[in-house]
Amino acid sequence: MLPALGVHKNMAIVAIIFAGLIALTFRLRKAKAFHAWLLGCVVVPVFVLFAEFVLPYQGGGASMWSIAIVVGSVLGAISSAVGLLVAKLISNA
Repeated sequence: MLPALGVHKNMAIVAIIFAGLIALTFRLRKAKAFHAWLLGCVVVPVFVLFAEFVLPYQGGGASMWSIAIVVGSVLGAISSAVGLLVAKLISNA
């Protein structure tokens, strides 16, 4: 999924899910949709940078964190959009 993360792949999946939950939570708390989406989009790139520069290096070979940021950002944006859709369905019900 996120090539540079290797051992941290499970944590990356949690970060992607967390991005959607952040957007969902902020939208249900009456934040503007764009702001909730933007907050959700920030989660995965921050995680990738944390995994690359703070956690001990556990991989071998070339570092591909820049690719992980691009792919993770797209996945985080999609997850945030799904969170906003769920918030819209919940608030209309």
